[in-house]
Amino acid sequence: MPVFKGSVSGSILQVAKNIPSEIISFSLVNETAGALTATVYIRDEDGNDTAISNVSVAANSEYVSDVKRKVLGNTSIYLITTGQISYYFSID
Repeated sequence: MPVFKGSVSGSILQVAKNIPSEIISFSLVNETAGALTATVYIRDEDGNDTAISNVSVAANSEYVSDVKRKVLGNTSIYLITTGQISYYFSID
């Protein structure tokens, strides 16, 4: 199962997938001393963003979503955060 993972402060855009896929689950871990906001979008090939999650994550806490989401071909995962965060997306 492919994954999209790493750590970022600000934003990160995943490389577009050419085939339809599904986000199985994802987790966001706050690595800062204060709360932060993280928004996960699906970006289509025309640059249009659809928010799938907008959460506040407390200091040194984790947010986990296991809601499966279908994504079309030529789409990307786009994550914007107000602090340092580690992310892990399971993609099928």
